[in-house]
Amino acid sequence: MSEPTQRYELKGSRVVHLDADKIKKRAKRFGEILRISRRTRFDMEQFMEGLSRHRICIDPVDDSEWLFFTDGLCTPENFTIRIPESTYLRICAGDQEAIGLLFHELGHLMLAHKTVLHNERSAPPCPEEDSEWQADAFSTFVLARMGLPEFGQLCFDF
Repeated sequence: MSEPTQRYELKGSRVVHLDADKIKKRAKRFGEILRISRRTRFDMEQFMEGLSRHRICIDPVDDSEWLFFTDGLCTPENFTIRIPESTYLRICAGDQEAIGLLFHELGHLMLAHKTVLHNERSAPPCPEEDSEWQADAFSTFVLARMGLPEFGQLCFDF
């Protein structure tokens, strides 16, 4: 008798399948274009300001106005990433977890995440179709380029 296969539970939206190698290539190209290196982490404020040259807006939101059900919010339609002001300041101060969060959100943009329609007759989802898994993988590859450890899966408290 065969063991029952365990279904993968999506942590985010179901998106187009991208394996780790494809994500790594995109992260590498992203790092080359933006000249990300081990030195980048020491001037993250300048790095975030420089994203505007690529039409990417980092929008710090006053903590008193932030709904803390998530750590960051990516809006691909207008290339905007919203984060609490306290997270923005932690990124500027070199906090590795906060930097990981920024690159996770940038991963959603750079991987062009759009939800894929599916129904009960669709094939079961896999990690390579999970927007959160993909964004974490993207962040991990960029952090490695910077000489930083990966920060782990983000949690959503609903």
